[in-house]
Amino acid sequence: MKAAELALSKSRRRIMPLAAAAVGLVAVLLWASCGGSPPMHYYTLETPSAPPPSDPTTNLVLGIEHFRGPEIMRDDRIVHYESSTQLNFYQQHRWSAEPTAMLAELCHRWLEQKGVFAEIRLAPYRDPVDYSLRGRVLDFEEVDEPTGVKGRVSLELTLIRSRDRQVVFFERRQAEVGAEEKGWRAWLTPSTVLPSSF
Repeated sequence: MKAAELALSKSRRRIMPLAAAAVGLVAVLLWASCGGSPPMHYYTLETPSAPPPSDPTTNLVLGIEHFRGPEIMRDDRIVHYESSTQLNFYQQHRWSAEPTAMLAELCHRWLEQKGVFAEIRLAPYRDPVDYSLRGRVLDFEEVDEPTGVKGRVSLELTLIRSRDRQVVFFERRQAEVGAEEKGWRAWLTPSTVLPSSF
């Protein structure tokens, strides 16, 4: 009988610390899942209000292809440069969509408001178009410098005539703007990024 009680006592001594550790782990996990993480903040691009509708100046149809960009642009986390050679991501500050998709949409709305084309389509489009617009996003980030915080964006736009695949327009546009009270993400408007000559 004493041997049985002794074996039971030893097994309890082994199980009790494991049970206490398991209960402690569950308590920590529950605490962490109940509001322990900071809230997420999402941002999008500011677009101007639409002007009064007007007749298009041409009967041409424009297709806007998906904008391309480096691998880092396929992430919705906001990129910031801590120095000229060191970049990082904000974990709780994110774009509402990939930067390449947001800039293509911004371009689409801006060109619709200019009223040059009879119709503007975002890829994929089934019907033929007269011109295709290709975009490549080169920079789209926050830059932290000793003089302050600013936003940097650079974009290449290429307009191609469909009938002969001729490039009829190419421009590279870059903008750097210092942060204001609302933050640098608010300055990114079509007039800042897109060429007025287009």
